[in-house]
Amino acid sequence: MKRALRIVAAVAATALFLPSLAFSQVEETIDNAALQTKVKAKLMTEAPIKATAVNLETENGVVQLGGFVDDEMKGKKAAEIVAGIDGVRKVDNQLHAKPGDRDAGQAVDDGMLTTKLKAGLAEADLGMAAGINIDTYNGVVLLTGFVDTDETKDLAEKYVAGHEGVNRVINGIYVRD
Repeated sequence: MKRALRIVAAVAATALFLPSLAFSQVEETIDNAALQTKVKAKLMTEAPIKATAVNLETENGVVQLGGFVDDEMKGKKAAEIVAGIDGVRKVDNQLHAKPGDRDAGQAVDDGMLTTKLKAGLAEADLGMAAGINIDTYNGVVLLTGFVDTDETKDLAEKYVAGHEGVNRVINGIYVRD
């Protein structure tokens, strides 16, 4: 009888807890989306860089800017603009200067390499690797996004670094607090 009561109590507690957990996750997703929209709007209107060329990720008030820009100082200015937005608690600026000039053939090679790396990461058993962004410029690969562990961050870098056509890896992946 006592065992049956414990089971009923556990089921009841679970039934009460799960809806609040689900609501909390939905609320967090909405907050992240709202902040991301505010940041995008601000970048589009005030940033000295092409906002559409920036990978933008938001999570719990942390905003990550990622990509290759013509001028690193303009990337820093964009990060300063984002830091002033209400709701942003931290900016992880992963905007890097483009490593040299790139011709059309290299741009195609970079695009093919990026596609290959994204597909490979999606198939690899790296946990949350699907949330990792990959940008390639002249064979330099920039990894950004959010992951749960340092191990996942390191595994993603090792995976990418081992591919033909990768000259260098910049690992800008943010490990969640």
